[in-house]
Amino acid sequence: MVRLNAVVISVLLALGAGVLTVAALLAGDGEADLTVVSNRAVVELLPARGDEVLPQATVGVILAPGWAGTLVSVGDIQVPLDQQRIEPALNSVIFRPGKGRVLQRLPAQDVCAEVRYWEVQTPDRTSTLGWCFRVDG
Repeated sequence: MVRLNAVVISVLLALGAGVLTVAALLAGDGEADLTVVSNRAVVELLPARGDEVLPQATVGVILAPGWAGTLVSVGDIQVPLDQQRIEPALNSVIFRPGKGRVLQRLPAQDVCAEVRYWEVQTPDRTSTLGWCFRVDG
């Protein structure tokens, strides 16, 4: 009888832990970008998908260690390599609009950007990722 009580209590505790885990997962904000979360190369998009930003906002990507990349385009305009700030030590590739750049400011509309990235060990195997955000003002 004591053994049966121990089994019942153990089952109820396990069931309770499972219910709490499911509740915590369902209570998440749901705003995680699955394209980034499931991508082992991309840590963060700048700005994040769907964000609202100012026309002077920085556009780019932060990559995981062992990955490199370049910005292909921002708002259907190709970004020259010499206008990108590529920081290998920080695994980042960014573009900031300004005077003398292909974009002096981001247009006030929905803007899409695209990045090309690759594993440093296999630079001939590239992938691309696109995302969009809203520019105010």
